[in-house]
Amino acid sequence: MSVTSLGVGSGLDLESLVKNMVSVQRDTKVAAYNDKVKDFQAEVSAYGTIKSALESFEDAVEKLSDESLFTGRTATTTQPESGDIVSVTSDSSSSNGSYNISVSQLAQGSRSVSAAGSFSTPDDVVTAVGGDMTFTAGSETFTINVAADTTLSELREQINDASENFGVSANLVDNGNGDVYLTLNSDVTGTGNDLAVSNTDASLDSVSSVATGAGPAGLSIAAGSEALDAIIEVDGITINSTSNTFEGAVSGLTIKALAKSQDDGTGNPETAKTTVDFDTNTVKETLESFIESYNALLTKFDSYTATGAVLNGSSLIRGLESSLNADLMTTFSDSGALSSIFDLGIEMDDNSFLSLDTTKFDEAMDESYDDVATLFSAENGLASIMEDYLSNFTGSGGLLKDMSTSSQDSVDKTKDQLENYEYRMDLYEQQLRDKFTTLDGLLASMSSNGNYLITQLSNLNNS
Repeated sequence: MSVTSLGVGSGLDLESLVKNMVSVQRDTKVAAYNDKVKDFQAEVSAYGTIKSALESFEDAVEKLSDESLFTGRTATTTQPESGDIVSVTSDSSSSNGSYNISVSQLAQGSRSVSAAGSFSTPDDVVTAVGGDMTFTAGSETFTINVAADTTLSELREQINDASENFGVSANLVDNGNGDVYLTLNSDVTGTGNDLAVSNTDASLDSVSSVATGAGPAGLSIAAGSEALDAIIEVDGITINSTSNTFEGAVSGLTIKALAKSQDDGTGNPETAKTTVDFDTNTVKETLESFIESYNALLTKFDSYTATGAVLNGSSLIRGLESSLNADLMTTFSDSGALSSIFDLGIEMDDNSFLSLDTTKFDEAMDESYDDVATLFSAENGLASIMEDYLSNFTGSGGLLKDMSTSSQDSVDKTKDQLENYEYRMDLYEQQLRDKFTTLDGLLASMSSNGNYLITQLSNLNNS
């Protein structure tokens, strides 16, 4: 409302009077509307926070309902004093047990070297004619085209830069006595996978292992530089692999050879001992996450339903909390030695918060491991029961989303009511101004007439 000169004619403070009259009508009601908006907004926030905490708890429940959690295995390896010789991982198909592993030989790729006297400098021309060179190791192969007058140094770069190179590294070695050697190292391991280099022109025989012309090939593989299998022994059984990784040699295990075993001082190779057992650590971590997320959810419940809190009167939240607590107290008749979560070492205090007695948990895992899976992930296990119940509250169509939407609708409705009320107050203020403007004019006219009458009477008295 713009500033006016209301009251100028009468000399009365009609502007303040109008404002006070509007304030009496408006302020209390507007404050009440704003308080309602804040309350409904607090409900929206509270439902959103609880929904988030409930979904985190639901994630933890889903992990406990997964049967694969309880079929997992872990491999623990004790290495010899000389250092690590193998790494071992396991999957759920492995069997519990212990294995003694030694490494007799690491896999290696082959190394080819050019003949002595073939080249004296990196700038020596390899071929005056040119041709193709094909590099093969096992099932791998690639070909390059060597141009006429290519030097040894240029050939090295061309091999290393070839786009289809499968792992052949070319280098030049100067022995300091006038000879420069071309060396080719292949990454392809496994006995019988030596690098072979062939060509289409005899001028390239000096840098090939397969000659095209009548003379001998220039490249050769010295004894000890051949491609080799990796060889390990598992409980005395010799196992070969074309690489340092052994997949499926022992069911469910992946063994990677890292170093050759040293002599143990008795003429035998040092061994690493690998023990495969149930992956109880992952089960424990998952259960601890379940407990942590439940306690976090319970904290939210307590915060929002306490006396005077925004959801104190919410039967939905109190019912949810009560049902979850009842589920945790469930006794199962078909889970063997573990009839409830409390037999597993989970404890509940007077405020319903959970904790884990790790000693009791470890004992239960040692004595009744199979029953743990039944307790949680069986068709009628605890996790399955809780999953079914929680699905009613979470997600885009859950009850918590519905409650949040309802509260947001109340926010919007109350804001509309406030806007309408403010509009009515503007009309009321304008009506007051119109009335007082008329009054102000009337009083100004009466004052003017009175002053005129007084002046005339005064003039009569003085004549």
